[in-house]
Amino acid sequence: MAKDVKKLELAKVEDIPGADALVKHVAQRRKWAAAAAEKATKDGTLDTSDPRLRLARKRVKRAQRRLRRERSRVAQLRVKVGAPKAADAGAAAEG
Repeated sequence: MAKDVKKLELAKVEDIPGADALVKHVAQRRKWAAAAAEKATKDGTLDTSDPRLRLARKRVKRAQRRLRRERSRVAQLRVKVGAPKAADAGAAAEG
């Protein structure tokens, strides 16, 4: 039987340095996807096979994947190192 793998809790976007740029990029891609969806709509029906719409959707997913990868990376670092508050307290005691 397969082992149960505990899901890693993703880090908050606010805690990740440089995540603001990724969040803005995802928002911009979503805007472009919405515009592509409007252009792909003909007679009230959305043409899901429209090449520009498919490309826009893929770009949104790619941007979301980059943000999620960064959140996962930071969360894994915290699990390995320990809680960030403990690390900050240790640095304050040294300095």
